[in-house]
Amino acid sequence: MTATTSIPRRMAYLGAFSALLLVLAGCTASTTAEPSATPTETATAEAEVETAAELGNTTGDCEATAASFREVTSANPDLADPTLSATCVDDSIVVTSNSIPDYVYIATTPGSPNVIEQTYTLPATPTPAEDPSPDDVPRLGPIGVAVNGLPLYGPTEGTGGDVLSLQGALSECGSHASQLAFHMHIFGSAEGVDCLYSAEEVASGDPVLVGWAADGYPIMSGLVCADGDCAEMTQLTSSWQLTDESLFATDTWAAHSYVEGSGDLDECNGRVDADGQYRYYTTTTFPYFVGCFAGEVSDDALPSLGGGGPGA
Repeated sequence: MTATTSIPRRMAYLGAFSALLLVLAGCTASTTAEPSATPTETATAEAEVETAAELGNTTGDCEATAASFREVTSANPDLADPTLSATCVDDSIVVTSNSIPDYVYIATTPGSPNVIEQTYTLPATPTPAEDPSPDDVPRLGPIGVAVNGLPLYGPTEGTGGDVLSLQGALSECGSHASQLAFHMHIFGSAEGVDCLYSAEEVASGDPVLVGWAADGYPIMSGLVCADGDCAEMTQLTSSWQLTDESLFATDTWAAHSYVEGSGDLDECNGRVDADGQYRYYTTTTFPYFVGCFAGEVSDDALPSLGGGGPGA
């Protein structure tokens, strides 16, 4: 894979973070001298800042979120050039893409990726949902958008069964073409294969932003550092369990049950990290991206193409 995390996004994030530290420093100043922090306290604070910075993208900064989307270029001379734009409009990030991959297309199903313009309207600052439900996740169609503009789909195929019940339907990148838009069901990578990220990038220990869910929360790679030095990597696990294997190929949502505490993540396939930020993480088992929306989803968040609204 040749794609890399964009330098502008990293610079925007680090710049915003540095500005925040300066503001906080200014807010704590007063006419009464405060005791200086001890070396131990300073080292602890620096460690906490470094840890927060290593966790990946946060929400609440529209410009930084918009900058996290790539400048896409063609990787397939036989296909139309990919297009992608992300702009801030009021308190939303409006993302428009023509659904053409910027990595090498691997045919696994009949047909080729078609040019299909799709628009996503994501909140810059997510609003936590009062009662998140798996029923709110579209059974077909997008549940979010990747950093290269590709639609992110849930675990369901047109059969109603799990996408992994159709052997060979997905490339190593976790994507395939369909009668609708080219899309990703799973975050995949492999040595020597051009995907959203290279296998080396995924295993580098740096935070890997896959995309953004419809509610505005980031979707990160679930392959994360297992220790502070990142000497080893570990794959975060879903807390959804296959409880009725007979339904796997016909109704994957009924085939699985959420078992609290059985994995690393919550029912929505995310968690609140050490910096207080909620993030979804990709998993190698159901639901792969999201099991429910942790935040509120507006009516215009997702393009209607491909099966439409919640519970479809």
